[in-house]
Amino acid sequence: MTLWCHIKCLLKNPGYLNKSDFPGENINMYDHNISYCKICNLPKIKRAHHCSACNKCVKRMDHHCTWINNCVGLYNQKFFILLNIYNLLMCCNSSFIIFYKLIMCIKRRPYFKDESCNFLKIDIFLIIVVSIFSLIFGIFSFVMLVDQYWGIKTNTSGIEFLKNIKGEEQSFSKSFIEIFGEASHTWLIPVDVKIKDNLVDDFNKKIKKK
Repeated sequence: MTLWCHIKCLLKNPGYLNKSDFPGENINMYDHNISYCKICNLPKIKRAHHCSACNKCVKRMDHHCTWINNCVGLYNQKFFILLNIYNLLMCCNSSFIIFYKLIMCIKRRPYFKDESCNFLKIDIFLIIVVSIFSLIFGIFSFVMLVDQYWGIKTNTSGIEFLKNIKGEEQSFSKSFIEIFGEASHTWLIPVDVKIKDNLVDDFNKKIKKK
């Protein structure tokens, strides 16, 4: 599941803005009313930010993650959260197996000789390496999950927090569904879900009214 989530994070379009998102008619006539991205030269819509790494504007951008070599945005935030959940579980599972084995070997050694507890140097080396990596990545995933939970609770993305921008107040469940979709049976599975994208639609409606 962790690998599946990682692949989805790598390959999924996070929500790049394109010219096709906007009306076919010439929107330059509204230049005096619209703010444009100085790099993309596309209209700035609500909660969209330009990523210097991807060199594109991303809908509801949270941050650019070097671990997935992609932005975390409207369409792949679910996969990013699931990646951290399953990675944390994997780290906890690895640590549990290692420490359980060590404890059992310590308890059994005084009574009888268990060949499975005769560790080679390479075994000890691997135990140390796996333990260190499980600790590091486990803590990292936990911190990221706390950050994502706070973001959902406050309806504020990571980049909005850095810019001291507060999201509109809404319930936790509404923010959660905006990311994970309405189908509860897909919440824990890294599959695409139908996400309501009202940001571009709202912008286009305002343009047409003008």
